[in-house]
Amino acid sequence: MLIGYFDFFILAVLVFLNIKFWKRGIKLKGRFILGFLLFGFILPVISMIVEVQRVDRTIGIIDNFEVFYTYLRFPTYWVFGMAQIFLIIMKNLSKIKTNSKQ
Repeated sequence: MLIGYFDFFILAVLVFLNIKFWKRGIKLKGRFILGFLLFGFILPVISMIVEVQRVDRTIGIIDNFEVFYTYLRFPTYWVFGMAQIFLIIMKNLSKIKTNSKQ
């Protein structure tokens, strides 16, 4: 599976946090560095660890070719991060447009 259970959980948390932060308008300093670290390295590594442990429990013997797809977690999370950046930019643009009309 390219997207595992942990990834679905992270996506659900991300959607929840987006809704929560956008309603409150919370601004986090250093969010780009935090987002880069999370989506660029930390979350893909955790996702790989979870998936390798799942394969170890179900199959027992871990062959390199059987878990090679876990390296695709990095580009998957990069796409999640780019989508997050796109959503933030669109939200900021809509805020700017509403402020300029008033």
